[in-house]
Amino acid sequence: MNVLRRIPWRIEALSGPDAAAIVEPLFREYLDWILVRFTVDLGAESIDPDGSAERAYFAETQRFLGPRARLLVARFDDELVGVGAFKPTDDERTAEIKRMFVRPSARGSGIARALLNRLLSDARSEGYTRVRLETMSFMTEAHSLYRSVGAREIDPFEGSEAGNVGLAAATTYLELPL
Repeated sequence: MNVLRRIPWRIEALSGPDAAAIVEPLFREYLDWILVRFTVDLGAESIDPDGSAERAYFAETQRFLGPRARLLVARFDDELVGVGAFKPTDDERTAEIKRMFVRPSARGSGIARALLNRLLSDARSEGYTRVRLETMSFMTEAHSLYRSVGAREIDPFEGSEAGNVGLAAATTYLELPL
């Protein structure tokens, strides 16, 4: 049995100059997991041969710390076990959920749902009327989670991270009214 089912964890918002450094290991683990899944599930050899997508991926962290944005982590004791964020889009009514990730050792404990619920609540508090997100086609558990709160599939949206690196065909785009 997963010990995280019995012992409480907590969700907290990060801000300040150390926030990016705090989440970098989780973001790195998430990116590495995605790259492995691409090679296993899609047979891709390299989706970022020059490293530009990786640089953009980490640079985007600052967007999660700005006005009308949020960067959340889940902690079990002092260990980071999950992360999720949202950022504003060009449409002032729409936020984009990003970087939802829970370490494999903590999956199945309700952390992803708690992160998502907090992100949705915080987005409402910031005045957003909808959220959108993109998730890779192989992330079926994530699709189920998002759909369970009412997210519906939409067409690819302009400025999507996956679209910017040529992965729109391997991506599911979702939107949820708040």
